[in-house]
Amino acid sequence: MTLVEAARRVGGQALLAERLPDRAEFGGLITNLAAEAERAGARIITGTVVDLAWIDRERPDVVVLATGARPRRPPLEIGPGATVLDAWEVIRGAPIPEGRIVVADWRCDWVGLGVAIRLGRAGHPVVLGSNGTIAGQRIQQYVRDAMIAAAERARVERIPLVRIYGYDGSAAFFQHVLTEDAVVIEDVAALVLALGHEPVDDLLAGLDDYPGEVHAIGDCVAPRTAEEAVLEGLKVASEL
Repeated sequence: MTLVEAARRVGGQALLAERLPDRAEFGGLITNLAAEAERAGARIITGTVVDLAWIDRERPDVVVLATGARPRRPPLEIGPGATVLDAWEVIRGAPIPEGRIVVADWRCDWVGLGVAIRLGRAGHPVVLGSNGTIAGQRIQQYVRDAMIAAAERARVERIPLVRIYGYDGSAAFFQHVLTEDAVVIEDVAALVLALGHEPVDDLLAGLDDYPGEVHAIGDCVAPRTAEEAVLEGLKVASEL
């Protein structure tokens, strides 16, 4: 069994999650699973991108694709020169301009709320516009309550039930999801998008005629949570 990782470290999105405020426990997921894989005799290769040429050269009997997801960027009306970042870029330390930052949060999970807290703690005035009735709506209740308390302390302004429509470099334009009324936030220096993810499934599409077994697991099938990714990996491995 060989695990080939494109990045320098295994862990995928868990490496991002552990860098958000008060979410260091995600690092334990990486440490535990990597140690279990090594104990089981798996060979781990990092810094290597697997493509069709690599697979044709190595000719494995079984290919299990866990290529993950990328940030989703739907069509928005964006003005020329407007600073628009995705949440992953913020977590990785991208430069943030001075002034009010608007975070547009579609999934209402730990990403949008966590990024808003991080920016607020760094001293930015932050407005978090969420698609749901409450920020962090999909997070477990007690974790969500703790994160909302952290957002309150970081002076994050929260606007529920809005979806992002556009940003002209000065004003961010939302629409209320129930009334469809316009919600405009003025004097915005940058827009941060936390609008979910889309599968990275390019390699899967090229393996239709591969003679060996091909399995896809995790976010490259459909972006979800770490629990589904781990479970699907366990199920495929137990069947091989």
